Amino acid sequence: MQIMEEIVFTTNYEILDADCKKGDVIALLKGKGENLVHLNCETILCLPTGYSMIRWTENHFCLLRGPMLSFYTLTGEFMDEMKVGPCISDLFPFKNGVICIYSDQGVFGEGIGKHILNYAEPGKGVTSLENFALRHHLLYDALFARFKPYACIDPSTDELIFFNHQLKMEKSIKIPFHTGNVLAFALTYQSGVFLEEERMRIWKFQTNQVKEYDFQWNNHTRAIFHRHDYLFMDIADHHIRVFTPAAED
Repeated sequence: MQIMEEIVFTTNYEILDADCKKGDVIALLKGKGENLVHLNCETILCLPTGYSMIRWTENHFCLLRGPMLSFYTLTGEFMDEMKVGPCISDLFPFKNGVICIYSDQGVFGEGIGKHILNYAEPGKGVTSLENFALRHHLLYDALFARFKPYACIDPSTDELIFFNHQLKMEKSIKIPFHTGNVLAFALTYQSGVFLEEERMRIWKFQTNQVKEYDFQWNNHTRAIFHRHDYLFMDIADHHIRVFTPAAED
């Protein structure tokens, strides 16, 4: 097995979070009494401390600070801000906004997070995706991947659900192993790559063959939502790697 990897960003600041889309890397950094946003190694925004997450959207980017989600242009101009609630574990780029993924507080909590999943878009506010979440048993820490155009894992049935921009299911495929320990996954046209804490599984769709490899993944490793050559991103304190695990023939 080979792993193609490349360091795409380095800095002397501590990296709090980052995202990449094709040739562009955007990073949330911890400065001296402030948070910095770097786009391709250039500072485009200086903010008060307290921000924890940054994500690309289709045409801009967003920042999470506590229960508040803010959207900015690529030149750092403020666009919109909305309350999305606490206990967000991830933000998944979807259409021109992001899907807010909650921890178990999204199921049992109060306020807007009780809808389990929400969609936030600048100029349109927050929309509940509770029906979509319940339909596919995405009760907490839901896992998504970008693929023609989107897919998610139904943990109750270990199925891979493909859906379109209207969140309508296009098809489902039975995954030939239990997905309860999957931390992140990404898809190509030929295979699915699933990361667990100390293991990587590569599932070839055509043959339904699954190969397992021992591999130690960083806690800050996640799938890259905007499809390009690399499938995963690894965020260290001062650098960002992108890589694609490749199965043996």
